[in-house]
Amino acid sequence: MDKDQEAANFPSLWIDWTEHIVSFHEEDGYERLDFPSKNEKLDYAVEKCSNGFRIQ
Repeated sequence: MDKDQEAANFPSLWIDWTEHIVSFHEEDGYERLDFPSKNEKLDYAVEKCSNGFRIQ
């Protein structure tokens, strides 16, 4: 299994640290973050939102 297939098995978010944006879909220039579960992904998004990040 290649890296793309392995990463597809984990829930992901994409984050733009400069503009403080969290995205639920891939965006050019954003850093991909993988999570072990959907709950951890959502917890992370809520935490970032409560710290001033916008959700896209």
